Amino acid sequence: MPSGGPFEEFALVAPQLSLEDARLIAGELFAAEGDVAELASHQDRNFLVTTGDGRQMVLKIANPHFGRAALELQNAAMAHVTGARLAFETPRPLASRDGSLIVAVERDGRRYDVRLLTYLEGTPLDQVGHLSARARAAIGGIAGQVVRALADFPQAGAERALQWDPRLARAVVDGLVRHVRDPARRELVERAMAVHDPALAMLAGELRVQVIHGDVTRYNLLGRRDRAGRLVPCGLIDFGDVGRTYLVAELAVALADVAGASSDPVGAMAEVVHGFHRECALSEPELAALFPLTLGRAAAGAVSGEHQAVLEPGNRYVVDSTEVCWKGLATLAALPAALAEAVCRASCGFEPNPSANALTRRLASARPCPVVDRAGRHLRTVDLGPRSEAFAFGEWRTPEGLAAAVATRTGELAIGSWGESRLARDEDAGAEEPATVHLGVDVFAGAGEIVRAPLAGVVERRERRALLLRHEPADGPWFWTRLDGIEPTLDEGLLIDRGQPLGTVASPSGPLPAHVHVQLSLAPLDRLPAFARPSHRAAWLSLCPDPSALIGAHAAPRPRDPEQVLAARQRSVARAQRTYYERPPEIVRGWRQRLYDSDGRAYLDMVNNVACVGHSHPHVARAAARQLGLLNTNSRFLYSAMERFATRLTELVPDPLDTVFLVNSGSEANDLALRLARSVTGRAEVIAMEGAYHGWTTATAQISTSPYDTPAAEDERPEWLRVVPAPNPYRGPHGADDSAAAARYADYVRDAARGPAAFICEPQLGNAGGVLPPQGYLAAAFAHVREAGGICVADEVQVGYGRLGRWFWAFEQQGAVPDIVTIAKPAGNGHPLGAVITTRAIADALRPRTSFFSSAGGSPVSCEIGLAVLDVIRDEQLQENAHHVGDRLRSGLDRLMTRHALIGALHGAGLYQGVELVRDRDTKEPASGEAYALCERMLELGVIVQPTGERENVLKIKPPLCIDVADADRFVATLDRVLSEGW
Repeated sequence: MPSGGPFEEFALVAPQLSLEDARLIAGELFAAEGDVAELASHQDRNFLVTTGDGRQMVLKIANPHFGRAALELQNAAMAHVTGARLAFETPRPLASRDGSLIVAVERDGRRYDVRLLTYLEGTPLDQVGHLSARARAAIGGIAGQVVRALADFPQAGAERALQWDPRLARAVVDGLVRHVRDPARRELVERAMAVHDPALAMLAGELRVQVIHGDVTRYNLLGRRDRAGRLVPCGLIDFGDVGRTYLVAELAVALADVAGASSDPVGAMAEVVHGFHRECALSEPELAALFPLTLGRAAAGAVSGEHQAVLEPGNRYVVDSTEVCWKGLATLAALPAALAEAVCRASCGFEPNPSANALTRRLASARPCPVVDRAGRHLRTVDLGPRSEAFAFGEWRTPEGLAAAVATRTGELAIGSWGESRLARDEDAGAEEPATVHLGVDVFAGAGEIVRAPLAGVVERRERRALLLRHEPADGPWFWTRLDGIEPTLDEGLLIDRGQPLGTVASPSGPLPAHVHVQLSLAPLDRLPAFARPSHRAAWLSLCPDPSALIGAHAAPRPRDPEQVLAARQRSVARAQRTYYERPPEIVRGWRQRLYDSDGRAYLDMVNNVACVGHSHPHVARAAARQLGLLNTNSRFLYSAMERFATRLTELVPDPLDTVFLVNSGSEANDLALRLARSVTGRAEVIAMEGAYHGWTTATAQISTSPYDTPAAEDERPEWLRVVPAPNPYRGPHGADDSAAAARYADYVRDAARGPAAFICEPQLGNAGGVLPPQGYLAAAFAHVREAGGICVADEVQVGYGRLGRWFWAFEQQGAVPDIVTIAKPAGNGHPLGAVITTRAIADALRPRTSFFSSAGGSPVSCEIGLAVLDVIRDEQLQENAHHVGDRLRSGLDRLMTRHALIGALHGAGLYQGVELVRDRDTKEPASGEAYALCERMLELGVIVQPTGERENVLKIKPPLCIDVADADRFVATLDRVLSEGW
């Protein structure tokens, strides 16, 4: 290793050249005449040169300290990497007028070496609001590709004493830390170096050495947006730190920057390391040294920045980047080093902590003393996870519900499992992934029961309600046991024997009843969390292995990964039944306006109009259970629930609608509506709208014209179908500024009505994203159809049932009365229930041709559920809530539209609204890819929303009607964040 050099004497002030100097140098020496603008730089001076014909180049004026040999090394490395033809761009040096790649100039008595490089298009990643997991993995991949490309680069002359070399972090800190005035920051530096120094002393000889780029950071990485608006890293600049050092230092530099700037540094670290390892495989010693090197780089960067800020107090780039360094160092230093190593190992396919399984086996054979005396009690593992049947109707949110979940019979002791995901306690916490994975075992013993030491050891730390015990086996690594929820009676430093009393079970202090939380740790952590984020599960469970042996029973569940569930579904279920999202979470629970995945995370559900009154509504669930316990049979038996439900429905519609058919779905309802219309008229012809979807049966699929839902619709269009333009004021031929638009759109229906059986439409264009037709359209269209002898069908499957707020039915908004109304989705709140509401005359037209029978349609259970849903809408005033919250939602979306050009239009009313995304407001080019990518990012932030429409570019907002103002505000704020930061 080279000498660290006198870093304390470095005073590398950037060359003091003006814009005019740069302009003259570029023109005189490189024939690059044009405008000059300064670029951010550190110790060197960089300028962007733009020539008259639009070409751009970078003029680099080197700090005299580094010498020409360093610049020649940089040029050679650039050429070497460029020649490797990697998946990203790098700059190239351009020749001067005399053919030189490096030219010396003198200004104010000082000699400077100057180069002109090609300029790479792209946005520096430090200027990007959000780096996706894909982008972070790509950063690691770029670092790995550079290392691979430079593996055969000549190492002669590449040995440099650079203050940015992670090998020299200790020397840099020693030389420059005196410039750090803040004692807390100095302590932070030494805390980082306390991890760095011993690790490097032990591992240095096992680390590969080669030439690396040395500065693969967000400042030197460029990105472009793809067609979906996703950021794709595409370029690497600034070879100023090229030198011979540890191979893994390339990755450490990237981690110090990217993970240090992340709100989830552990997750960012995993992604960057995984990307690097795919390109350049890391060894176990390199993985052990990686985080210490990262801390060393972060500490050296912070003190170097502090020093440079003293030298150049007026350089905002230096001052601002130094603050970023300090924040990054604080973020990284707060991470347990053992956790970071476990995460890095897991990201590369290694066992996160090799000692974990050995400790589990050791404990199994060590015959520990149970922490709490069983006293003849049988241990019963209780389910406190998101699938627990004990938590019906939100009971996990109350102490009473939790107490009931762990209640036991006489002779039992309840146990809460290690590794179990539990429902997030603060489901409104917002965007961050909650810590839900339980890292210990809970023993629900009574307050005052004796707590004993499971093994011999030492009391390392005593807290008000906890003890941390250290165990020092002679033939294995040390480990620790934390016992939380106790009243300790022993002091720190005491040696303890197996079975020795440590205290008693404390009274409850949180939502759970009295219990002892028993947790193991393979690392001496200052703070041992009881829960971990699901994305960090593997690393944390390896650091905190299964402590079941300490309680005398196995208490570790075997969770099934959502990807396994998805793979099994894809093997067994038809591909036509698609799922939302690229990597869908496994949804296992719903409560009101939230859905919960298998990890216990809550998502705000903004798309589920099926759960009209909210997920798992107790009144609906009890009605179903009550009737299932009495009778469920087919509709040819006489039972009162059918007539009671049908009567309730007819009371909600205008005259002359008075007769009901009960079915199982919207597809069946619309299919039956067509059959009724054809029976009445004796005709086959149907008029439908462009971009419509009415179901999956043969008949309804034929009238569904949306290319998204029915890709072959246009090619397979039957002769009897007449398709008319959708009355869409935003995209249709007649816009919102056309006062005659309603009549013009209705005229298309008139022209198509040459002998129709039916005209079917959604009164609000739900499939288009909630578009409201021009006022008066539906009444005029219905009049034309009736004049031609046809039947008017209002498909209210998506948009009815109070969702629009001001109106119970969407056709009411238009001042029109249909001949047939079809309903489904909200009617059963997720239970398969649909209905056709019509007149007695139309209904009776079917009887001479055939009887009507549906085995489960209108069953006693379905009817009781339908009645319960109507009860809730009425009793909880959900239609009024849709009006109130819908207005709040629209107000927030209106504000977003003034700030984000991607929003081309807003549609709908109440709690059926749409946000139409376009790439250009003038051309209205649909932003379909952006819509899907944006929804993926919204999912990461805890909000479920999906695109709809024939162009797949409208965010459909149709949540359960029980959402409140806070939910609407959260949705708007999250959408604003994603539109601002990117995805």
